[in-house]
Amino acid sequence: MVKALSYVVIFQCRDGNVITRGGRKFTIGNGLYAYVGSCGNACAARIIRHLSKVVNRFWHVDYLHDICNEIAVMVLPFREEDVAKALLGKFLGVSNFGNSDKREDITHLFRVGSSSESTIRVLYVLSKAIDEKLSSKSYWTK
Repeated sequence: MVKALSYVVIFQCRDGNVITRGGRKFTIGNGLYAYVGSCGNACAARIIRHLSKVVNRFWHVDYLHDICNEIAVMVLPFREEDVAKALLGKFLGVSNFGNSDKREDITHLFRVGSSSESTIRVLYVLSKAIDEKLSSKSYWTK
């Protein structure tokens, strides 16, 4: 059995600002966004939290619900930071969003498509981008 190490939540967002509890302001444009997170031992619980409108907001992703709706989730056998780096090479990121525990990463939120694109198409493009970077034999031997 392959262990789940990370997940990607796809959000459909409208134009607006996300303001976190620390007062950080992130401008989000209309479109589809992918948020990369780590699973750990409680992958299902983590994903369920991020798919719910959270009352006690803690992570940046908790604030996306103000202007975004979740539409899909991918669970992956790759490390969160590796998935984020793979997506950074293909998609525009929202600088410093969701990576406060991974300071070496630029972001964990990426604009992956327009609002008119189909969810299946976006999942395909994301899967392909991740697969191209991380499915090599060298990744698994580290």
